[in-house]
Amino acid sequence: MKGWLALLFILTGLIWVMPATAHADTADVQVNNLNVRSGPSLSDSVLGKVQKNESYSVVDKKRDWIKIKWNNKTGWVANWLVQIKKDESVVSKVNYLRVRSKGSLTASVRGYLMKNEKVTKVGEAGSWIEIDRSKGSSGWVHKDYLSTYNSGQSNNKQASTNSQTSLGKVNVATAVLNVRSKPTTNSSILQQVRKGSSFEYLEEKQGWYKIKRNGNKTGWVAGWLVTKNNSSSSQPKAEEETKVTMQYNATNLRSGPSTNYKILGRANKGDKFNVISKEGKWYKISYKNSHAYVAGWIVDEDNSSTPTPVSSSSLSGKTIVVDAGHGGFDPGAIGRSGTYEKTLTLQTAQKLKATLERNGADVVMTRANDSYLSLSARTALSNASKGDAFISVHYNSVPQSIKATGINTYFYSSNTRKLASNVQSGVTQATGLRDRGIRQGNFHVIRANNKPSIMVELGFISDADEEKVVKSSNYQSKASQGITNGLIQYFK
Repeated sequence: MKGWLALLFILTGLIWVMPATAHADTADVQVNNLNVRSGPSLSDSVLGKVQKNESYSVVDKKRDWIKIKWNNKTGWVANWLVQIKKDESVVSKVNYLRVRSKGSLTASVRGYLMKNEKVTKVGEAGSWIEIDRSKGSSGWVHKDYLSTYNSGQSNNKQASTNSQTSLGKVNVATAVLNVRSKPTTNSSILQQVRKGSSFEYLEEKQGWYKIKRNGNKTGWVAGWLVTKNNSSSSQPKAEEETKVTMQYNATNLRSGPSTNYKILGRANKGDKFNVISKEGKWYKISYKNSHAYVAGWIVDEDNSSTPTPVSSSSLSGKTIVVDAGHGGFDPGAIGRSGTYEKTLTLQTAQKLKATLERNGADVVMTRANDSYLSLSARTALSNASKGDAFISVHYNSVPQSIKATGINTYFYSSNTRKLASNVQSGVTQATGLRDRGIRQGNFHVIRANNKPSIMVELGFISDADEEKVVKSSNYQSKASQGITNGLIQYFK
């Protein structure tokens, strides 16, 4: 009996000291030089900094703070400056893939992955993926030898996909269009397709189309970047060739999409090249029977279908913080037909993001889904960013006894009056709605913001007729182009 008790005591001790194998979500850093703190508040000491696009496993959450696993220890980062992603599984594409102690070729080897072995991704830094294995050595592996895990579909699910009725076709109306895994701008990119390509669509959801890709594969494309053809028997449009024209002499053509890659050659002002694809802000072009890369901000794209701003200028080099008002349990104003302001602001903010990026800007979104974000979190994100302007998108409302329509823009300090005036002019011209002018407003997101910041009220959803107008995808696209036109004028 004493022997059994001793064995039970030992087993209990082993269970106590064994590390938990539960997999954590990951936090993707959205800004550079994000402080890692000793506790979940701004008053706690700074342990170090993490950089934009780095990923870390989440070990705890508390209020507006996330506790991450970092440098073999833990620390706290602001929830509003990271993006949380659920567990993701990856698969080794080769046998005997080295698992290293750190993300470096010089780090010690802890073990190996075999071909088709599935593990959990818990972090990412540069070209390295941190993995967690339920059994065996955990550590870092090079991402070039991994693929995203796909458990496959059952025969019934495949049959269901095959049996879905085509609702028509959509034609790609922009140079390069991302096909995403979900109908959101922050979901993963499955592939990129070229202007003029045509696809059958199976579903329409909140301004997005679910298209049929190769075989039984599907994906989602943004409705504001395609044209719809409801005749499923119509012939696809011939793919149009996209070119870029050099703006300057001695333009560097590189081997990869960043200034860190070697220079393969140079081109001069007026030289034209065929575009193979677009990777971020870089164009992959045909060059000497092969390919090269050129920075998108120093070329002109020959693409007649892209919306043209009011000026030949662009927003290259500018960072715009786009704030979709309300969200989560805060619906904002409620329209005459029951429309939630939070839904309209997010739809418009997503369209605005796409329009700004087409004009060369970098965009930071305060929220990219239907989630609640406090006013202080919105301004903290803006203040921590390298933003050149902050645009808060809203829709207006008054009691039913009052008749009110049109657009107005609020500013807080006198030095942002010009920004408000330019945007107000741009958006009213683009949409045709009544111009209610600019006003000074004491709103937290523009008062506590150290960036040039404004709040745009894009119409009254308390008015039944205007609510119908502003709910349309067409109106929101025009409003987005109008705001973009105003920003271009402001930065001239």
